Formats: sequence, structure tokens, C-alpha cells
Amino acid sequence: MNPERAAGTSEPEHQGPRPVPYTYHDGREDYLHVGRQEGAVADQPEALVPASEGMSSPAAATALPPEATALPPEATALPPAATPRSPEATPPAPAQRAQQATPKTTPMSEIVTRGLRTGAVMTAATMCTMMAASTLKRGSPWASMNAMATAVGIGGRRVSDRFDPVVTPAGIAVLAGGLLAWGIGYEKALDASGQRSGALTGALSALGGFLLDELVLPDRLMQNFRAKMGVVGTLSKYVALGVASAAAPQ
Repeated sequence: MNPERAAGTSEPEHQGPRPVPYTYHDGREDYLHVGRQEGAVADQPEALVPASEGMSSPAAATALPPEATALPPEATALPPAATPRSPEATPPAPAQRAQQATPKTTPMSEIVTRGLRTGAVMTAATMCTMMAASTLKRGSPWASMNAMATAVGIGGRRVSDRFDPVVTPAGIAVLAGGLLAWGIGYEKALDASGQRSGALTGALSALGGFLLDELVLPDRLMQNFRAKMGVVGTLSKYVALGVASAAAPQ
């Protein structure tokens, strides 16, 4: 065999991998050696994908797909109990609801204070009316005060028309004390009923005063009233009580 021909002739079984041109995605060009080498397992290209594309980071390998990470709106919404509400939309607590449902009550000290003022007005109006009536009837303003003392058994069954150092002050004290207590009771009744002083409440106060004198106190009291003030003067006493009650300061 010609040695030159033998040198120019290649034996397939002894040839190495043949280079094949390859262009990467970034524009680089290289050769891939494809073919069987002695001792090679298979005729495969040594590298078909760059190392940067053939390998992925652990985070990318373990990351969930977008479909798996996206949650429905129902899963992200807070339950109604956990959703913050505005102060106006927040329902009141049971204690607040009970407090709102319970009507506001006036302290007893305030009722007593108002009652004493009302009783003072009642005393002034009633006393002036009684003294004027007894002056017209008996010629003395003290006759009506002496008649008032008989409500507690002072002065006897028939008292004097003139000023008495024991009977007259006792009659004034009985009238003032009774009307001060009446004023407190009147204001307490107004507070309990939620009413304000007016013509109706004044009329009821006058009727209550008349019934108290007529049905509860001794008979000698009304007899002395008529004797010292006359029937018209006696009725004027209760009219003055009603007017003072209706015009009581609030």
C-alpha cells in the first residue's frame, strides 16, 4: 500500500469525535465534538445546553408555580369578627345598651333642693293669701296663722284672732314645714312622671292640699279656717297653692 495514501486515508473505527459548529443563544460560536471515542458509552454531544441554562438554583427548583401560590379572595378575606369597624358601626356593649335603655334618674339631693325652693314659693303665696283673707274677715292677719296651729292641737278649739307669742309662731311653723315637705313631694312626683310644672300639675297639687286638710287633718282645722277666713278665703288658700305649684322654678 502506498504510504501517502495510507496516511491520507482515515480509518473510521479509529477516528475521534468530529467537530460540529454550534452557536449559543448569546451569539458565541463553538464546536461540539460528536462521535464515538474509544471507550465512550454513546455517540452523544458532550454539551448541547450551556451550563447556565442546564442548571437551576435551589430556590427556583423549589418555588411553587403561580397557580399554586395564588389564593382565592375568600381565603385572604378576614372573618367578619376580625374585620375592623368604624366607631359608628360598632354596636354598643350590653352594659351600654342597658344604660341607654334605662331612663336618666335625678339624684335625690337635687330633688330635695328643688323641692325646698318650690315649697318656699308655696309657703309665701299661701301665707300671704291666708293673712289677707283673715284680715278681711276678722280684721287681723294673725287669725289665720292661729287657726293653722290647731292642726297640731295648739291653741285649743277656738283660738284668738290676735297675735299670740306661742300660738302664732307655731301656726307659721306648721304651715311652712308642711308646705316645704309638700314641695319636695311635688318635685319627686314630677321627676317620677317625667312632667314639668304646669296648669295641670298645679291643679292636682291644689286638689291634693284640699283633700289632705279635709280628710286627714282634724275637723277643727277646717272649722277654724272658715271661721277666721271665710269660705272664699279658705278656697283662696288652695288656689294660691295651685298657682305656686304651676309656677314653681325648674
